[in-house]
Amino acid sequence: MSKTLVQITKEVVAIFEEYRKQGTLNWNYEIASRDLIYQVGSLNKVILQLHNQRYRDGKTDDELKSVVADELADILAEVVFIAHDMHIDLEVAWEKMAESDRSKIANRSK
Repeated sequence: MSKTLVQITKEVVAIFEEYRKQGTLNWNYEIASRDLIYQVGSLNKVILQLHNQRYRDGKTDDELKSVVADELADILAEVVFIAHDMHIDLEVAWEKMAESDRSKIANRSK
């Protein structure tokens, strides 16, 4: 089942709210942006393990790819929450970025 960005955002916000109810800090975009750095570091570690540039802890490629998927989902959750908390429409931001990239590519081809 595919989810829309709006559905993902609602789910992320609800999950972070549940963590708050259990005593975690009231999550905001500043805390999420610091945690995003941690999550990217965790992703980098697993990718290094996947390429045998860091100790693999006995994990297979499939196990490491599963961890990569988890880390990417964590990163997506942080990005979605930051946008939500800062009242940024990611769909609009995406379209602006994509158009800018298409323009750069077109101009480089000339």
